Amino acid sequence: MFLLHEYDIFWTFLIIASLIPI
Repeated sequence: MFLLHEYDIFWTFLIIASLIPI
């Protein structure tokens, strides 16, 4: 469960990073 939660946070961060132009 913990690993899955960490993966979910990573996925969310990845999506946010994609939305924000560098």
